[in-house]
Amino acid sequence: MTLRLGGIARWTIVPLIITAAGLNARAQTPSPIELNRPDSTAAAGDVTGTWQGTFQLDSAWNLPQRATTRSVPARITFAAVGDATPTTSSARSVHAGMFEVEFQRFGFSLSTQEALGWSVGADSMRARLNPTVERGVVEVHGTFRDDTITGTWSYASDGGGARGTFRLRKSPSR
Repeated sequence: MTLRLGGIARWTIVPLIITAAGLNARAQTPSPIELNRPDSTAAAGDVTGTWQGTFQLDSAWNLPQRATTRSVPARITFAAVGDATPTTSSARSVHAGMFEVEFQRFGFSLSTQEALGWSVGADSMRARLNPTVERGVVEVHGTFRDDTITGTWSYASDGGGARGTFRLRKSPSR
């Protein structure tokens, strides 16, 4: 048996069936669970901007010079990726940047002030300072908390190295 709907009945019954089945065409708002998933771009940390704070030296071994201090001021700036926006940027976007950290006061120096940084999931980031060389790179691993990143850094070179912690706060945009 086939049910045929004509004229007014079709325009009255079909929308009722679609609505009852949950097939309405309105955009669905993501639930709080969906927004908190690690792969959600809405919740991902953003390294873009200027970050200022301090780098602390915890330990050093076999470096060319002796450390003269245990803490130095730090400034790292990461540029936006092309025309990416918060909705088109991904956690895998790598941001080029520059850094100002007086590592020579920790007993070593880097050949460039170049930096590369990226978000890892919704709450953490990584960066490489002096990324264009094979040896003598500072690896940075941090966790976002509001407008602050805290974490660890490490440096390895031929037979020597150093490591420590850092804390950076995002500078307000101008």
